[in-house]
Amino acid sequence: MSSTRNKSFQRLGIIGGIILVALLLGFLTGNMQLVLDILSAIGLILIAISILVTVHELGHFLTAKAFGMRVETFSIGFPPKLFSFTKGETEYQIGATPLGGYVKISGIIDESFDTDYLSSEPQPYEFRSKPIWQRLIVMTGGVIMNILLGIFIFSMIKFIYGDLFLPIEEVKYGIEVREGDKPTIGSLIGFKSGDSLVSFKGKALPYFNEYRDGGNIISDDAYYEVKRDGKIIRLDVPTDIQNYYNDKDYSRSIFDLGYPSIVEVKDVMKFNPEDEGIPSPAYAAGLRSGDQIIQLDSIPITYFREISGFMKGKSFAEIPVKVSRGTDTLDFIIKTDSLPVLGVISAPLESLFNLDTLEYGFFESFGPGAKMAFGGLSDNIQGFKNLTNPGVDVSKSVMGPIQIAKVYLEIFRSQGIEGFIHLTGMLSMVLAFINILPIPALDGGHVVFLLIEAVTRKEPSVKVRLIAQQIGMVIVLMLMVYFLFNDAIQINQ
Repeated sequence: MSSTRNKSFQRLGIIGGIILVALLLGFLTGNMQLVLDILSAIGLILIAISILVTVHELGHFLTAKAFGMRVETFSIGFPPKLFSFTKGETEYQIGATPLGGYVKISGIIDESFDTDYLSSEPQPYEFRSKPIWQRLIVMTGGVIMNILLGIFIFSMIKFIYGDLFLPIEEVKYGIEVREGDKPTIGSLIGFKSGDSLVSFKGKALPYFNEYRDGGNIISDDAYYEVKRDGKIIRLDVPTDIQNYYNDKDYSRSIFDLGYPSIVEVKDVMKFNPEDEGIPSPAYAAGLRSGDQIIQLDSIPITYFREISGFMKGKSFAEIPVKVSRGTDTLDFIIKTDSLPVLGVISAPLESLFNLDTLEYGFFESFGPGAKMAFGGLSDNIQGFKNLTNPGVDVSKSVMGPIQIAKVYLEIFRSQGIEGFIHLTGMLSMVLAFINILPIPALDGGHVVFLLIEAVTRKEPSVKVRLIAQQIGMVIVLMLMVYFLFNDAIQINQ
């Protein structure tokens, strides 16, 4: 026992040493923020994977125990072991390779390729001695638990945060297509700032949120209709849109809501939550929250998006500004420094538009929560299907653990814990879908063999199952290697 404990401490020490060396290198090279970003991203995805894997393996573990099967090992992570203890007939362990987990059930050919049990008669506690319906439940237990976790997470999001809907008739200022260093998905489709939304695939939708749903653009034969300069224009979504959705040279934004030029002004501008911030030129000049900018220099302003367009190249400038405040019209001179910004943001959504607010009780939240969970899963399945579309580049349409970790960091910074649990809920649904695919070595592969046995009344031979399991493991390992290399290539492009 002491030897095992010493090895665990040694492995933990190695991991701790690697982290310390990374921090030291970051400090010495002046890249501490990059190192912290990498460690933060790794930490976030490890937390998420640990949650998802634990829940998945619990599905197998609990159903196996319920049917009287012996569970030899319950592992989060793959070998080498960092920590383990034995209780009853089961060894519980934490592995140093955090890319999954497994439950070793007596009497089954799985990732361990254990066939020693075949030399003896089936025992009552073995997987092979149980009825097919029990074995099917055990093999689908992980998938079911991941689905239940996804539904629970999305239901709790609905319960805690409720829903805000913006009626389409409230979209009085059209849409806004972001302008920046890289083009957006919206501009690729053909949207322009000021467009008024008319329909999606010929159907007028009641809420702005429905038009902006990311699942729209990957649906079959997708197109929008917008009103521009008094004319109805059809915008067809390119069939290879997924090539750009995960391309770092493109912004994922489809479009945003157009805002009036009513501003919120704070004394300090912060570009990141952890920044101390810098003084706001607008606040220093006398502008306050609720003011509506109606003129910059001699140019009339109606929409908030026009402010950023005007400010391009206006570093170290003195800008005459006319604002409407209540019943008064006031004039100010704003002095910018090296940053060509006024130091204002748009007024909050709820102060500008009439929103439909919907709150849910605890049990009431599970209906919309399930709809949200399966809606997201449907989008991912559609994306999987679209990989066969002409012109779609698979390498730009899939993400592995490195890219997912990067997304976790970005979402956590912008949306906090809500964003983290939302993405984790979505990954739980995706994990369920992937695991039920009929690939040997995955749960779906085991289910296929059990269904064959149920139909033919004969279990496939050990040789067939072993070969299938080996082929499945090779496929899974090849996919993991591909995803890792693809992530490295996509991030460095």
